[in-house]
Amino acid sequence: MSAQPWPSRKLDHVHERLRAAEAISKRRRFEDLLERHEARLRRVAYGVLGDAHRVDDVLQEALLKAYRALPAHFESDRHEAAWLYRIVHRCCLNELRTRRRRPETLGSLEDVAQSTDETTLASMAVAAALAELPADARAVVLLVDLIGFDYDGAASALGIPRGTVASRLSTGRSLLRAAFASLEGGSDG
Repeated sequence: MSAQPWPSRKLDHVHERLRAAEAISKRRRFEDLLERHEARLRRVAYGVLGDAHRVDDVLQEALLKAYRALPAHFESDRHEAAWLYRIVHRCCLNELRTRRRRPETLGSLEDVAQSTDETTLASMAVAAALAELPADARAVVLLVDLIGFDYDGAASALGIPRGTVASRLSTGRSLLRAAFASLEGGSDG
């Protein structure tokens, strides 16, 4: 009686094809995710960091982490966005902690006044004012006012309660109003 050989080669080939299909599927899902969110993620990272040179490095780190941890599916688009923004926000905070250990000089509101182009002046003024906000308030202002998240979406992205979002948003907006009032007062005199 001869024993039938186990068709292991055939099964290995099937498993290889399944793994390859899953990898392609994951890559496509991630590419779709990036297509929908990359520009806004870049704006948020720049708003949190205030340094265009560090944005690419931090985004690369965040997106690599996101790809490695990409779930098979999300409950909704809102959960997908919150998950991705949370990763980017945490990577930005890690960069800020590292930067705090090796201080660099950021531009001040007074430096902004040297620009000649009005649009550039306004953009730089906003960036400088955002850079002066506390990191927690800056993150909420960016997500709600720049990206357009609602309070619940921002709370989910940052992993904080909705009431904390409202409080930090109020604080951030007040500080921004004060910064712009002092800038306007300084340019008139």
